[in-house]
Amino acid sequence: MKTLSAEKIYQRPGSRSGLPAWTYNNAELTSLEIEQVFLRNWLFVGHVAELPKSGDYQCFSMGDERAVVVRDGEGEIRAFYNVCRHRASRVVAEESGHCGKSFICPFHGWSYNLDGSLRNIPRADTFPDLDRSQYGLKPLDCEVWHGLIFIRFGGDGPSVAQMLAPAEEEVGLYRIEDMQSLARSYDYRFDLDWKAVVDVDNEGYHVPIGHPELFDLLGNSYVDERLEGGLGRSYGSFKDRKFKFERNREYVDALPADSYLPESHRHIWIYWGMFPTFVLTLFPDQVEIYQFFPSGPQQSVMQGKCYALPDERPQMQRARELNQAINTGVGNEDIQLIEWVAEGMRSSAFDGLMLSDIELGVASFHNALRDALPVLELAQAPEAGTLKQENERLLAKGKVAAAS
Repeated sequence: MKTLSAEKIYQRPGSRSGLPAWTYNNAELTSLEIEQVFLRNWLFVGHVAELPKSGDYQCFSMGDERAVVVRDGEGEIRAFYNVCRHRASRVVAEESGHCGKSFICPFHGWSYNLDGSLRNIPRADTFPDLDRSQYGLKPLDCEVWHGLIFIRFGGDGPSVAQMLAPAEEEVGLYRIEDMQSLARSYDYRFDLDWKAVVDVDNEGYHVPIGHPELFDLLGNSYVDERLEGGLGRSYGSFKDRKFKFERNREYVDALPADSYLPESHRHIWIYWGMFPTFVLTLFPDQVEIYQFFPSGPQQSVMQGKCYALPDERPQMQRARELNQAINTGVGNEDIQLIEWVAEGMRSSAFDGLMLSDIELGVASFHNALRDALPVLELAQAPEAGTLKQENERLLAKGKVAAAS
């Protein structure tokens, strides 16, 4: 794995001071970010274990787009727009469930096979002759990587496997494809810009002060790395450490000595991040996956799920309970920090950031956003109603400059 130095990351003009203040409080920009960043990149939906049978489905929404992911009759995972070709109703109404051998639109009953093809039109004689092959559900890019399901509404960039290639060997140790969903899942809602949430999550500089229990567990072994290709990897070890927090001692003592992991990964917490906001956390007892996204101007969401291999040993059950308790505490601490930061970003006193050499995750994230949205390079917001057009102009200018 090739890591990027602070010198390399900060060679971009303005990257030390982060994104301009206006970018955290602009409704037009939020709409553009949904369109150009989230709908053009891979988004995590769930795990194959959550769709065990043919006809099991799960839905996902982003902005004005909605998707349904289903296991088809051949056992393959497929994704489609959850939009009926007749009058644009949802073809499934629930967030997840089982649809049998077909999707049946709850509006007029048009039905679709699990491969997306049109199955039946009620009162077909009242319609003109239709080429049924042209009226199936519209497909979406869908990829399964180590049992994890991703979809993409648009864009034509690299696959998930290509983007996460540097993580392939390490992630393969954890047998995630064989895991099952744990009860713990969460859905945090924030009344603030989504980038303010991601900025806090993208660096470990705040861990010693902001997360005393986590720092007690991992100490100064915690390191943030930025890799070529846009990935982030952070890690810390609790091997041979002495703990002040009783819960940390209990967690480490509860971990069974008999582990399927190699010795190198039995005492380490690892966080892999992929643009724009996907995070895969590898623990010796389970994995946790979360992502952030905007749900509207000054509205954002953090969603997370945990998965683990079947293991009924009391020790392992206790270790998982303690892990989740520790991370719930970390999450609550981050929520408070996020809210304080967002408050400050609305203040007239906020005129930008100042990033250190150990906040490379924030700088790298901002640089990736600037690549997708060059309008973020502007010190001041464009005139109201012109932001999208200005971004297109800057994109075109950049392409001309790169070609010359």
